[in-house]
This record gives sequence, C-alpha cells and structure tokens, in this order.
Amino acid sequence: MVIDLSNDSVGGLLLDPTYDQDRKLFCSPTRVVTRVPLPFQSELNLDRFLNQVVTALKTVVETLVREHNSRPVKVVCFLSAPFYASQTRVVRHAAPESFRITPTLLNDLVTVDLKQFIRQHPQLYPEVIEDAYQLIESKIMQVKLNRYLTHSPYNKSAKEIELHHYISIGSRRILNRFSEVIRGFIHRATIEFHSFPFALFSICRDHLGDRRYRFLLDIGAEVTEVLLLTENILWESVSFPAGHNGLIRELIKTLGAVPEEALSIFRTYRRGGQNKFASERIDTALANFRKVWIGYFREMLQILSHEHLVPKEVMAFGDQLITPLFLDWLEKEKYDEILVGNRVFKTTFLSVSDLAGRCGPRPGLSPEHGDHLLIGSVFYDKLLDINHHG
Repeated sequence: MVIDLSNDSVGGLLLDPTYDQDRKLFCSPTRVVTRVPLPFQSELNLDRFLNQVVTALKTVVETLVREHNSRPVKVVCFLSAPFYASQTRVVRHAAPESFRITPTLLNDLVTVDLKQFIRQHPQLYPEVIEDAYQLIESKIMQVKLNRYLTHSPYNKSAKEIELHHYISIGSRRILNRFSEVIRGFIHRATIEFHSFPFALFSICRDHLGDRRYRFLLDIGAEVTEVLLLTENILWESVSFPAGHNGLIRELIKTLGAVPEEALSIFRTYRRGGQNKFASERIDTALANFRKVWIGYFREMLQILSHEHLVPKEVMAFGDQLITPLFLDWLEKEKYDEILVGNRVFKTTFLSVSDLAGRCGPRPGLSPEHGDHLLIGSVFYDKLLDINHHG
C-alpha cells in the first residue's frame, strides 16, 4: 500500500510488486486507487487540519482494505509539508595523517551531525505538547575524499572527507497517530515513512539525466515546496505557506462567492470566457495573490542566494489549472536585486508522463489521482530494484 499525505488530500493505492524480466526492473501494476480531498478552510487552523487529515486517512485505508478485501504486507507513506522538516547537511572531517574510511566512521560522523541538527531545529509543532522528533531519513548523497568525488569510499585512505547527507524528521506524536490509524485496519504490516521531496528528487535525478542547477516546485493547496537540485544532490528543500487555496480564498473575497462558484468562475476566466466586469475583478484578485506568492518566493531566493548559485531553470508540477499561472508569474517578474544581469527564469510545467519512469504510464492511475501517488509508486519500485540487485 502506498499512501500520500498531502496538504490538500490523502490518497492511497495498492500495488502488486512485479519484476519485469525484459526491462530487468520492477514495474508494479496498480490494483486500485482512491483519494479523499480535505475540506476547504476559509482560514487555516492547524488542529482542525490535522483532524481532517486523520479522518481522510481512515477513509482511504478502510476503502483499500475492506472494500477490496486486501491485507498488504507493507505500507509506504509519503509526507508532504507540513509533516516533515528537512535539510541537506555538509559534514567535513580532516586529520594530519591519513585514516581509513569505514562504514562505522561514516555512521559516526552522520550521527553526531544529526544530533546537532535536532538540537538546533525549532519544534516542528509548538502546539503539540510533549512532542519529540522521529527520524524519517538520513541519506548520504555524495562522498568526497581529499576533495575528489568517489562512489566507493570504503577501505580507502584519506586525510579529508566531506559528506553531503539529507536529513528529514517528523513529529513522533503525529506519525504515531498516522501509524495507529493504519494498524487499526492492517495489524501486521510494516509501516515506513518517507519525505515526498526526497522521493521526488530521487525520481528526477534518475530521469532528467543531467547535472544542471534547477528549482523543482511542488505547488500544493496550502504550501509550495521548493527543491534546489544540482550535481545529483538535493541541496535544499524549503517550503512557504502559499498555494492554490490561497488564490481561491482571494477569489472568494473579491467575487463574494462560495469556493465552488469562485473556482468555476476562474475556470471560465482561464478559458477566456468572462465578461469585462468579471475579468477585471478576477484580475484584481490575481494581482493581490501574486504579490503574496511572489513575495514568499523572493524571500526564499534571498535566503538561498547567500549559500548557492541561483539556477535560471524552474520546473513545477501541480494542479493543471493553476500551476501554469504561477509559472507565468515567475517568468514575468524581475529579480534584479537577486539575479545578476537581469536574468529571468525559464519555466517548465511537468506532466505525469515526465515522471513515470522507464516503466511508462501506470495503468489505473489518472490525473485526478494526483502526481504524488505516481511518484510514490515509481519510488517504491526503485526501492524494490535496489533490494533485488543488492
């Protein structure tokens, strides 16, 4: 079972792990898919939001297990913001004399740095009393010995080692709550959590096929997640609290409409079918939210530009109605105080087929089920491949 815990919905699917002898990799067909949208909130409230996620998760798991009479042996959950915090860390160790590189040495370096990260990081949910961190991922992405990249460091000697490793953590109380819901229907299954950005990075690294700097955006309902990728490293994963629903709220306020009506009017507007009066009001709403969303994006650029080169390429996926509009805003905006030489962003909207991988389209998965479940299933097949080939 693959579960997607997003900030606008909870989705799930069942896979039959299947090894393709011709392709020499796992291409697991999808048996059944379901998704439960979260109710639209006029004003976002964390407690209400978390309760809605738990309720939706119950519905998804019950649908997959009871209605389809299935007992999966493993459940893989992918967490989007705000259910995780992450950072790519650089750890350096040097000595006057050469030392031998062993798994124990690398593990000790990562463990010490992980403890430092947890001490420095603010509490994920200040509202959750007596909370603690739960490690989700600690993945070494790159190793350099004496400043030279190596893919097989063990048993080599060096005077200097540099590690790039990705850390993601979550709230132990909230992840335990998710696990309790799942175990209420599947008592003996193994449950594991992954941060969705790491899965997305892993798939893009495999299929984009180059080492260029680029931003990768996942524009969700309440949150925009921004990944900075280059040289096979997920350098940064940051998010800011503005997404599709923020735009819908601005339309509701400007048009004096309920959410469904505002969205319907916006669809007509995007097709060029609105009268002049309605179009002017929608233009006003878009201009207002554009300032908010671009403002957050600028803040993110300012922070990242202190430590990284800012790429000129932006790739994004998300809602097919609204995401291209956000990319259009990025292309038309000026960033003279951040980008040198009046540079502008080149943007690309990623479709499901761009992320499907070597197995191609997944039967049973349609656009309304969301890109997250597709990426989750491709990533799970990748894990199976790694285990299969050792």
